Amino acid sequence: MTLADVLAHAGVRVSEQEFARLVESVLAELGPVPLDDPASGLSADEVAGLEAVRADLRPRRPRERDPRADAAATYAAVLAASLSVADVARALGVDSSRVRHRLAAGQLLGVRRTDGWRLPAWQFGVDGRPLPGIERVLRVLSGEVHPVAASRFFLTPIPELRVGRASVSPRDWLAGGGDPAPVVALARDLAVTV
Repeated sequence: MTLADVLAHAGVRVSEQEFARLVESVLAELGPVPLDDPASGLSADEVAGLEAVRADLRPRRPRERDPRADAAATYAAVLAASLSVADVARALGVDSSRVRHRLAAGQLLGVRRTDGWRLPAWQFGVDGRPLPGIERVLRVLSGEVHPVAASRFFLTPIPELRVGRASVSPRDWLAGGGDPAPVVALARDLAVTV
C-alpha cells in the first residue's frame, strides 16, 4: 500500500508531496534530532536530577522507533484534513476577515502556520457550516489543548455520548443535533488534564 493509497482511504485530499511537506514542517517544529543517548548531552547534575524523578535516560535501542515519527505523522494528518481561511469563508459566504475574527474569538479552532491559518475540517458539517454548539465546546478548550488532542477528542467515540446502544464521537454528537452540554463537560475535563 502506498502513501497515496493510505491518504485516499482516509479521505485526506492532499498529494503525497504535500503530505511530505507537512511532515517536514512539523518535524522542524519539533526541534533538533534527539540524541540516541539522552544522558550524553547532559551534565552530571542534570542526569542526577532527572534520575531522581525516574526519567528514562537509557540509550535508544537500534530498533526503537523515533517518537517524533508518530507525533509528526499525526499532526501532519490533522493539518492535511484542514481548510484554509479562504475555503471556510467561501463555504460560509463571508469575507475572510470574518473567519479570522471567529478564530480570534475562539469560535473556531485553527492552527496558525507560516502559510496562514488551517482549520480542522471536523468542526464543520456537510453544509460547510460550523457544527451546532461547537463554539460552546471550543470556548472551554480555547488555547488550552493542542490541535492533535482536540482532534482526537472530537473524533473518538466516548462512552458518555450514546445514540441508542452505540457510543459516538463529540463531533458526531453535535452533527446529529445533540445537546452540547455533555460535550462541554467532557471538554472541560480534557482541558483540566492537559
